[in-house]
Amino acid sequence: MADLPPPKKESSILSSQEQTLRLARSRGIDGMLTRNSDSTFEQRATFRQLADQAARQRNLEAIMVMASRHCEETAAGGEMDSDWLTRFLQLAEDISMVPMQQLWGRIFAIEIATPGRFSIRALSTLKEMTQREAQLFQRICSLSCHYVGSDEQRLLLGLHKGASLLSRARVTRLGLGKYRIPYNALLQLFELGLLHRGELESGPLPADGVELEFGDQRWRLQRKQANITLLYYRLTPVGNELAQLLQEPPLEEYLQDLKTVLVQGLQIETMMLAPPAGPEPAPADPAP
Repeated sequence: MADLPPPKKESSILSSQEQTLRLARSRGIDGMLTRNSDSTFEQRATFRQLADQAARQRNLEAIMVMASRHCEETAAGGEMDSDWLTRFLQLAEDISMVPMQQLWGRIFAIEIATPGRFSIRALSTLKEMTQREAQLFQRICSLSCHYVGSDEQRLLLGLHKGASLLSRARVTRLGLGKYRIPYNALLQLFELGLLHRGELESGPLPADGVELEFGDQRWRLQRKQANITLLYYRLTPVGNELAQLLQEPPLEEYLQDLKTVLVQGLQIETMMLAPPAGPEPAPADPAP
């Protein structure tokens, strides 16, 4: 049997030390590490504070560039609340990752067009989210739907068929792990306040059915028997606000799997919705 390569403990320790030094230098806190006698603690503190202020300024200016790209050539929806703007800037100034800056830019652009769309609580929640958590929430949004006439997003899991004279009650649900949403990921979204804790169950579906929208699809659900209810997770008010930023197309694999579950108790009629009309082209200049 071939000898195993020797462990590289020393090199990994050196690598960690180099990483520590690099990070310390980037934040201006390497003076004692490098035995810097050319400057005082006060001088190094002043340098670090100026560097931090410059980084925050750079972050805010980058977000404004992204907001401008999202703004349409339309009139603003009214005067932005000055307290909201102040809090926005305070929360956004430390956002340095480009994908997250893009989300903050979209928030600003939407708020310019329709003031009052985003609460301070929603901004505070977004500030606490890591990029990984934002990507997880994005996957949730790609599976979400809403009843026609309501903006409340929900994540359908399956159905509950009540007992009848010839059959027992039966629950059929999807496992979300197939769509890269394990249960520990749901726990993170519960903690962030984006999803209501626990699985919910609708009331019995009415005899005339209900309509749901998944992105550009509308489903009309008609029960095959009485006592059919839907199982789902529901987004919180903050989750619904932030879902406006993540207009993801529905995940086709999930839709097909969901249909397979729902047809056990429901008839499903699917309709494709027309895309929203774009702005009318500007009239051509008259010929000279």
